[in-house]
Amino acid sequence: MGARIAEVFPDSIASRLGLVPGDEIRKVNGEIPSDLIRFRMAWAGEEVQLEVGTSAGIKRYSIEKGYDEGPGVRFEEAVFDGIRRCANRCAFCFVDQTPPGCRESLYIKDDDFRLSFLQGSYITLTNLSGEDIERIEKEKLSPLYVSVHATDPAVRSRLLGRKGRDPFAETMARLGEAGVEFHCQIVLCPGYNDGPILLRTVEDLGRMKGVLSVSVVPVGLTRYRRGLPLLRGVQPAEAKTLIEAWEELQAGYLRERGSRFVWLSDEFYALADREPPEAQTYEDYPQWENGVGLVRGLLEETEQYRLPEAISGEKHLILAGGTAAMRMLEPLWRRLRKVKGLSLDIQPLENRFFGPSVNVSGLLTGKCLLEGLGALAYPPGSRVYLPEVMIRSTEGTFLDGLRVAEVSRRLGLRLEFLPENGLAIMEKLLNAEDGNR
Repeated sequence: MGARIAEVFPDSIASRLGLVPGDEIRKVNGEIPSDLIRFRMAWAGEEVQLEVGTSAGIKRYSIEKGYDEGPGVRFEEAVFDGIRRCANRCAFCFVDQTPPGCRESLYIKDDDFRLSFLQGSYITLTNLSGEDIERIEKEKLSPLYVSVHATDPAVRSRLLGRKGRDPFAETMARLGEAGVEFHCQIVLCPGYNDGPILLRTVEDLGRMKGVLSVSVVPVGLTRYRRGLPLLRGVQPAEAKTLIEAWEELQAGYLRERGSRFVWLSDEFYALADREPPEAQTYEDYPQWENGVGLVRGLLEETEQYRLPEAISGEKHLILAGGTAAMRMLEPLWRRLRKVKGLSLDIQPLENRFFGPSVNVSGLLTGKCLLEGLGALAYPPGSRVYLPEVMIRSTEGTFLDGLRVAEVSRRLGLRLEFLPENGLAIMEKLLNAEDGNR
């Protein structure tokens, strides 16, 4: 077990020590760090003892540093002793809906409270040991991101595929009393946890100490799904009804708590063919990483960019992505089309890999591009802009394992990836050295 280094930053403590990617930090002040949290705690201070495994053997260093001075490295993983695996059998688990041959990370069922604290990953709290709970309390690992789905014990157990008693309420109460705060999510499964059960779940969470926000996301089902036989996706009419009810619910919480407290993910607005609410509705975007307010936030960022009235010459931009995003970003496309000399070709791509009900850009694969873009008659070498969320930048691969270079070669197109920041997107689109003329 060790903290394996993936990158060493220049002009850092690690670079001055001569550490290189592949080296492993084995001990800090004589203790073996199990994860990034423990490493950071051990690293704090002005004197640190390191034991490092290198290609030349074990090396030991005594370091004097500034209290807030970091080591200057990026580790391969945030946990060093292995990810805590999930023992649940959720009816809607995406891992169980993924066919063989995809990127290895898609098959990891994690339920690790450390990743919840460090990266905002959602955990169910069902795989915590007594020692884990004590550590969360002692180290004040807060906030945590919790998948609730239902507070009714029988409904929750059925959705999580668990047998026996689930001490969810007790665990939440204990951690809440210790000062831990939570952002909670509900995966909405029509016929199972909607209607009165959904309202009860939200009300129960509103009474629990430490719960800061609640988000609802529609269940995602791929063509490879197994599990509950009657499980289905949310329909457009259901999304419209829920949006109307949620606006009223938010208004009530705003009066009572000073916060809207409950939010729907962007996918509901896509299903209902409605623009997402205004930016102030999302307050400080507490569930951004869960797809709550992503579209509105992106639109707000791009509106800060001052567009020219015209560009020199002519430029033709080909933009492609998931069907939901391409439709919901129509306000941005309208703005860009007002620039003289700039023309757009917007291509919503159906997910040919996981199935058409999966409509987000982040789950498009290399196969989706090969089949979707391959059917279009673009001139060889044309530049196509895609969301960066589609690829794992460190490896340059899509979810199905196809490499960007291979897909680009087979299509005969130049694939360009846009960052998540709206201003950076506008800079890249408007100031590209060359376009499709």
